[in-house]
Amino acid sequence: MGATGIWFGVRQMVNADNDAQALALTILFIALPLLTIAVAAWDGVRDGFSLLWLLAPFVCFLPPMFLFFGDSALKYGACYAVFGLVANVLGALLHRSGSH
Repeated sequence: MGATGIWFGVRQMVNADNDAQALALTILFIALPLLTIAVAAWDGVRDGFSLLWLLAPFVCFLPPMFLFFGDSALKYGACYAVFGLVANVLGALLHRSGSH
């Protein structure tokens, strides 16, 4: 039900009947950031803080962003890196509080 609402919202946002464009924007603005946050937080809880999360999301999402969205979407890679670092820090706080 929630995914249908998100899909409808993205289609209205782009104001297009092109499902491929709406799907691409859904992936870019919803799926990839949520994936980054979830994996970074899990890694933080499991292994603690890592500065690798400042670089890893940008490097991992660089090829698909450049190939499918063009170089104008590269700024989102930097945003994903910030999301990943913040989520990793929050997960590391849980790791630290759970180790006592």
